[in-house]
Amino acid sequence: MMAKPVSNSNSHSHLIPLLILILFFSTIFHLSEQLQFSQTQTLQNFQNLLGYPQELLTLNTNTDFCNIEPTPHFTLVCYEENLTQLHVVGNGFSPNALPQNFSSETLFATLATLSSLKVLSLVSLGLWGPIPQTISQLSSLEILNISSNHFSGVVPSQISLLKNLQSLVLDNNLLEGVIPSEIGTLQGLAVLSMKNNSLSGTVPDSVRTLQTLRVLDLSNNKISGDLPSLRHLSNLQDLNLENNKFGPHFPSLPTKLVSLVLKNNSFKLGLPSGLVTFYQLQKLDVSLNGFVGPFLPALLSLPSLNYLDASSNKFTGMLFKNDTCNDELVFVNLSSNLLRGELPTCLKPVVLYAGNCLSNDDGRNQNPASFCSNEAIAVKIMPPQENHKRTTGKTVLVSSMGGIVGGALIVGVVILVVSRVHKKGSVVKTPVKPTLEIVISQAKKEEEDEDKEEEEKETEKEGMVAASSRSLSISVLQRIMKRVPDKGAVESFTRSMKEHVMNRMHNKNGVRTSTRSIIEHASSVNTAKLLTDARYISETMKMGASFPAYRTFALDELKEATNNFDASSFVSEGPHGQIYKGVLSDGMPITIRGLKMRKRHSPQNYMHHIELISKLRHSHLISALGHSFECNQDDSSVSTIFLIFEFVPNKSLRSYVSVPAGSPSEKLSWTQRILAAIGVVKGIQFLHTGIVPGLYSNNLKITDVLLDNNLNVKISSYNLPLSAETRRLVTNGPYPGLKGNFQERIMDADKNDVYDIGVILLETILGRPLMFHNEVGTLKDLLQVSIKTDDIARRSIVDPAVHKECSNESLMTMMEICVRCLSNDPTERPSVDDVLWNLHFAVQVQNSWRRDSNDQRGSPASSSSHETRVV
Repeated sequence: MMAKPVSNSNSHSHLIPLLILILFFSTIFHLSEQLQFSQTQTLQNFQNLLGYPQELLTLNTNTDFCNIEPTPHFTLVCYEENLTQLHVVGNGFSPNALPQNFSSETLFATLATLSSLKVLSLVSLGLWGPIPQTISQLSSLEILNISSNHFSGVVPSQISLLKNLQSLVLDNNLLEGVIPSEIGTLQGLAVLSMKNNSLSGTVPDSVRTLQTLRVLDLSNNKISGDLPSLRHLSNLQDLNLENNKFGPHFPSLPTKLVSLVLKNNSFKLGLPSGLVTFYQLQKLDVSLNGFVGPFLPALLSLPSLNYLDASSNKFTGMLFKNDTCNDELVFVNLSSNLLRGELPTCLKPVVLYAGNCLSNDDGRNQNPASFCSNEAIAVKIMPPQENHKRTTGKTVLVSSMGGIVGGALIVGVVILVVSRVHKKGSVVKTPVKPTLEIVISQAKKEEEDEDKEEEEKETEKEGMVAASSRSLSISVLQRIMKRVPDKGAVESFTRSMKEHVMNRMHNKNGVRTSTRSIIEHASSVNTAKLLTDARYISETMKMGASFPAYRTFALDELKEATNNFDASSFVSEGPHGQIYKGVLSDGMPITIRGLKMRKRHSPQNYMHHIELISKLRHSHLISALGHSFECNQDDSSVSTIFLIFEFVPNKSLRSYVSVPAGSPSEKLSWTQRILAAIGVVKGIQFLHTGIVPGLYSNNLKITDVLLDNNLNVKISSYNLPLSAETRRLVTNGPYPGLKGNFQERIMDADKNDVYDIGVILLETILGRPLMFHNEVGTLKDLLQVSIKTDDIARRSIVDPAVHKECSNESLMTMMEICVRCLSNDPTERPSVDDVLWNLHFAVQVQNSWRRDSNDQRGSPASSSSHETRVV
């Protein structure tokens, strides 16, 4: 029987999928060419508009602009052939240097065609004209810096349509008008800088909603009025309002500020007493204002403060020779005030103090004591009718006026006045009120009733504590004199006043002690870098984005999640306390760490630690989800603090780089190892700079680095802020090179973490577990020698599972940065940023080498999904 012939249609049917595939790839290639042509054309138009930079003159459709070598004045950054960053820096060109056809509107309309542009920096280019409304078309922008140009007119409200904006820098221009209220809709904004313009009006209330704001610089403008309350902006670190017309009230601010500059404004009244609780404050400048009332000596003891300028005000009060100071102070200026007493000995090397009434050693450049007394009386006694409308009655009689001495003087005056009034028989008799608390509370009640209508905002409760106390004291004295009934009441009143002063002395000493005991390492923030480093801002903004909101857990929730902390839920016990795993009612798995408190304190005492822990949320950390307190029934003090973290079920990094020989399939490739190291360094970078104060000396080990089900790197153990409370010894690691006294360890705290990173890199390269501390030094020396040998000898010490797949340049980079991290001298170790840069370079050259190798073999250059999963 003859076979049935096969039709032509069936014989070619298998070619159809191939044709579709070819058509698909040709379409993709064509679209890619179109995209490349469009971006090239945009850059050419940009160059024509500015006549700058020269690097774009030779650009054509055959030029790969993504590979143009960066220079100090011109940089392009691409991601997957899309232009994402454009940095152009000029030489301070004048507006006349631009081509005649220049138009700011045309400029931004041209740039708007770059749909993937995330960072735009056009600095010192002589750009002029208004900032056009069409700037809103740059919808993907995250960072905009157009400083040091000649832009004029108002800041357009359309800038608020850039919803992804994280940094807005408009410094050194000719902008005027008011700050648009729409600025408050930029809920991801971390940096807002508009210094050196001619902005006027007041700061809009909407600024208080910028919860992610870290830097606010409005210096050298013409802005006036009171600043909206910023106390809830918990991320704010740097506030600069220098050379404006702000005032008269001191602004309401968050306590985590690192730098506060209020120089040369119109602030009056007094400093709020709460300022002495700004423990992370490094710079404070309130000079050239009209501040009155007592200077706060406790400011000199702030643990992080190194710069203080309170000159050219009318601060009063007494200084004492034995007043204490922070050892970190390098500059203090108290000149041109009304201070009396003796200059504290601890200040003499760093202080300027001319124009006061201090009895210093030589007496030169000081006014007589009578001058300060007379001037102090003039500024203290404020007529009641001149009280500002925001004055409240919620200040106490004995306020922060001169500390204990000021309080004692007021007590003496009150007692003297009361006694004389009683002797003269001029007191109107009322029912007996024998204690200070009752008399003053009734007097304050009347003051509160009078001022109640004016209490509208929370800022009005802090900004004028000292001055409000002075005006209140006068009216309180008047009312007290009407309520003192007889001699017995006078004696009881006097006794109560003495008890009140003694209580204040006791409380003040307590506060001073706790303030001095705080040794948290405050992260130093380089504002200039923060303004220009796109990577830092982007990384910080992404922290905790995928986690549920941090919250307080009920103890019953935790008991339910762990079956009442059953033994089956127990994981381990270590320096962080007992660790349990559990499942919440919504099915979410969690890790619970129970920290036993050895000292009895109320929950409020731990809230500053809890606030810091609540910020430990980052893609490369086992992030905090919440906390819960277990309290003693007898006195409600905290016995145990439970910290709730996300649960990561997978293995440690060691399991993936130095697993037993029988499990080679689980080992990470060379590229994955570098990417895992990048994740570790990013986690450490966040602990150092992503929160304030930073967490240092984290005693990191490779077994603390976990990889989740998606091979995402998570650091599971770090220096929790509560470690000091639980008496955990925060060591710098057991490895060589970390010896030295405690002070040296604190100074080199960031370099201790760099050493630990080096140990992890060492195990990652060699592929063998480091079980003994003395191995580190030996293997570091081996690495150092191998760097200088040939390629074959070098690869012989690398993990056999990856030694054939790593490029020579990538391997050399990894080895060199590892050796530098393990230097015995902390000062010779690289910074965390330096380590991160080298790791990025290592993975970049590795990918380039692999693409070239694949091209030579004729195989696809793209890496597998498994190869790039570790982040």
